[in-house]
Amino acid sequence: MMENIQKNIDRIEYTGAERARGLTPKLKLSEKLIFGFGDFGSNFSWTFIASFITIYMTDTVGVSAGIIGSILLFARIFDGVSDVFMGTIIDNTNTKMGKAKPWIFWTAPILGILSVLLFNVPDIGQTGKVIYIFIIYILISAIFYTANNVAYASLISFMTNDENDRTSLGSIRFIFANAAMLFISAFTTVLVTSFGGGQQGWSFIAILYGLLCAIPLMITGFFVKERNVVEKQTDKQKIPFMTTMKALLYNKYFNITLLLYFLWYLRQTENASRIYYASYVFKDADLMGILSAAALVPVIIGLLFAPYIIGKLGLQRSVISGLVISLIGYIIMAIFSENLLGFLVGAVINGFGLAPLQAGLTTFVADIGDIVYWKSGIPVQGSVFSITSAGMKIGQGITAALVGWSLQFGGYLANTAVQPDSSIFAIKAVTIYFPLVIVISLIIVVLFLNYEKIMPKIRSDISNGHVGNN
Repeated sequence: MMENIQKNIDRIEYTGAERARGLTPKLKLSEKLIFGFGDFGSNFSWTFIASFITIYMTDTVGVSAGIIGSILLFARIFDGVSDVFMGTIIDNTNTKMGKAKPWIFWTAPILGILSVLLFNVPDIGQTGKVIYIFIIYILISAIFYTANNVAYASLISFMTNDENDRTSLGSIRFIFANAAMLFISAFTTVLVTSFGGGQQGWSFIAILYGLLCAIPLMITGFFVKERNVVEKQTDKQKIPFMTTMKALLYNKYFNITLLLYFLWYLRQTENASRIYYASYVFKDADLMGILSAAALVPVIIGLLFAPYIIGKLGLQRSVISGLVISLIGYIIMAIFSENLLGFLVGAVINGFGLAPLQAGLTTFVADIGDIVYWKSGIPVQGSVFSITSAGMKIGQGITAALVGWSLQFGGYLANTAVQPDSSIFAIKAVTIYFPLVIVISLIIVVLFLNYEKIMPKIRSDISNGHVGNN
């Protein structure tokens, strides 16, 4: 049965016009959905951890927010370094299964198991707990999530070189990702309570999410097909690591995209602080689901239309227009920071505005991979995603640390119904004010990604083997 499904995926029309433009075959919707399903699974590890590790560790395990923030920052920086090497490993991987697919498939079950272990901290004393958390988190973020996610992200480059398909894959990927994030944000605390609360509740939910992580990723790793592989699956000379790094770092568009990824994920302090905002600003933890829906449902809806908008306006113009809308949303949230209705209106506007950039992120990176290959003659599909992933991880690490440090600096009191004003301000800062500043920075950065007019020539040259010395 699985072979028949795979054969159906592989039946793709390849027109003469597409071949003449140097394009890979158009992807079927079924394969795009299978690809996107992988990010649904990935978020049941990463978003679950990013959103709830701080409150789990502070309120259930009893480790201070400052210590958790420091662990997360150190681990993410180490993680960012490992990402760089993982990209080179993928570029030099040659198996019958493909370059990226085996890494997605085989790391998925281990990632699910480690996620369960992270939310089952044994009672081994304060020092023992910190060491345990650090080791498990490093195994997740710096090794197995890195291998899985860098491979998953680079898969877009290996699946197609068609910009419309890449944008569509990015949209579908983030529709699944945001659906998972919405579920996690809306139902985690409810499910923890339903499963008995405390450590018992977290243990049950971690097992459930571990399965929801591993199974979708394994399905993606098995069924999708790599078609746009520059190097065929043969034993070829390995590309030296420094040669790849030089080709990337000497390209201005790559460096701009690296900064884009860093800022995009640095913006996401609100994901980790939303539970605190519901609990202590609006004084009702059950509002977490409503706040999450207001933030994420508009993104999901926006992603459905993003490929059409990008096709009409172009990638750069669509992203900048969306970020301006997002900025307006954050301003409304700041004005109505303690008014639930006004805050929700701002969150909805912000969500719609963020959709074009979410849809276009992977397109930017895949395009940069093509540009670097065209200029240098060095295939860098895996490496370009790995280094932008490093920017993502470092940004997320600083994000997690900022939330923890801000809470500690603001005088946050764990398991206390009423927080001091300084703590409330800290929660507002990481939820609204800091992301607002980052969105302004993102608008400036995207202004410099003005390469779209040269992409048709680049794809044609690559198809005809005219690469290097461009």
